[in-house]
Amino acid sequence: MSELSQSSASPIERSWQRCLHQGLSRRQSAELDLLPQGELSARQEQHRVLIASFQRFVLPLFGQLLAGRPCRLLLCDGEGAILAASGDDGFARHAERIFLRSGARWGEASKGTNAIGTALAEQSEVQVLGNQHFFAQHSFLSCSACPLLGPDGQLLGVLDISTDAAHHDGDMLGTVRLLAMTLENALLARQPGWLVDLEPQSLWSARLLLGEEGELLGANRAGRLWLGQNPFDGKQLLRDRRGLRLVPEANPVAILPGLPADAGGSHGQQVPLKMLERGISLLIEGETGSGKEHLVRELHGQSSRRAQPLVCVNCGALPAELVEAELFGYVGGAFSGARSQGSQGYLRAAHGGILMLDEIGELPLLAQTRLLRVLQERAVTPVGSHKPEVVDFWLVSASHRDLAAMVAAGTFREDLYYRICGWRQQLAPLRDWPTRERQALVRRLLAEMDPALHLTDEAERQLLAHPLPGNVRQLKQALEVACVLAEGQGWIEPAHLHLPTMAVAPLTTTAVAGSTLREQNRQRVQQTLTECDGNVSEAARRLGISRTTLYRALREAG
Repeated sequence: MSELSQSSASPIERSWQRCLHQGLSRRQSAELDLLPQGELSARQEQHRVLIASFQRFVLPLFGQLLAGRPCRLLLCDGEGAILAASGDDGFARHAERIFLRSGARWGEASKGTNAIGTALAEQSEVQVLGNQHFFAQHSFLSCSACPLLGPDGQLLGVLDISTDAAHHDGDMLGTVRLLAMTLENALLARQPGWLVDLEPQSLWSARLLLGEEGELLGANRAGRLWLGQNPFDGKQLLRDRRGLRLVPEANPVAILPGLPADAGGSHGQQVPLKMLERGISLLIEGETGSGKEHLVRELHGQSSRRAQPLVCVNCGALPAELVEAELFGYVGGAFSGARSQGSQGYLRAAHGGILMLDEIGELPLLAQTRLLRVLQERAVTPVGSHKPEVVDFWLVSASHRDLAAMVAAGTFREDLYYRICGWRQQLAPLRDWPTRERQALVRRLLAEMDPALHLTDEAERQLLAHPLPGNVRQLKQALEVACVLAEGQGWIEPAHLHLPTMAVAPLTTTAVAGSTLREQNRQRVQQTLTECDGNVSEAARRLGISRTTLYRALREAG
């Protein structure tokens, strides 16, 4: 034990003792403990809600707190198997040497003392720094881990932040604790029942989940602490209705935000990905909002160039007089108003990665000619320069217009068309998706936006029946608005759906500028009730909601 530093905590000492008792030796290397791909997929499916909540609520916060830091965030199951990982790609390459990646098991039995395995063994948060790791090959790491507890208090897994020991930050343990609490709160909010915020104004309020009779169904970690210090009377909490909101039965959520296969034809995403990997240019065609850029981002994330840049350019938004400078870059002083240091341009920025030229049909003919030359020669000459620079990128073009018809009309170069159209991928408009696929998409998007909200049968029927000319983009916007209007109510009613053909009474000019959407919703209810001379049944019919929902809205409005 002499190799342990004087500052070692007792969990580290106990871990080393366990390792020695199991016959592990520092003179050996850690066991390569990898799950077969099939078993990893099965575990990810088993924990799909955990992973979806991790992606939806934890990753954005992780990005804000540790942006630019050389570290990785790891989500593990109860055996220490890594289910999902995110973070700095540079550090990921170092971590790959010791298989700190999805599918690897990091229990103490195979990996010795480490934050993941030791946190699971101790069932408490732990930090393992440098040489505190049992195996010398792990000594370059600084790792902080916190167990994840389900609403019932049972161990679900562990959340870990790993970084290079040279970049250790004393706040890492507090950060991973914060992220773990965020994930636990998100999981609690998905459980059906009455959720009680005992401190509604606090971000980390003690929260209890109660049944219809006031029975305790679950709690977050602050809630469990509160229960240990206070007498529990669930029925009284329900009667008080302080910080109370109903969480209806949760719908299943998807792990990854993929489009269904029908969105891109029967080949799904596998064929275009194979084409890209072989350097064949893609042309994606589809209506506005059908998910062209979304598909490209998914392909990038699955490709061998996922660690390299993805540069998306909306050709229709480029100023006509600056199209070539924006695309090909320029040297300092190339034209009036040019920056003295010049600009690399989008094509050079995509070197080594993927370039997406969205709405490529909007490019002027002169820019089309220059682009064709770049694609032929695999080199770009910045504006104002005579020196070509080699570029290497995979090209994905996209358009909502019929480029073949534009070729026939003489507004798009035929030779460029055949250069960019190595593989043509057509995205179906949302209205042509099978009903089951559209329903699954609606439910997944809503689960990502607000796990506590769900559509009533009538609201879902109306949403699925709407043609949605703006496709997925319009659907997402409609759901985002509905989530705000229905916040805290548990269910999205037809009145919360603001779509062009929906019979929703418009606001009058009495709505003050800058009022919140909740206030606008209250005004709509009051206005409709006035128009119906106080007839609640008629007002509910006009608003497309039940009388119960209308009465609840009136009570909340005071």
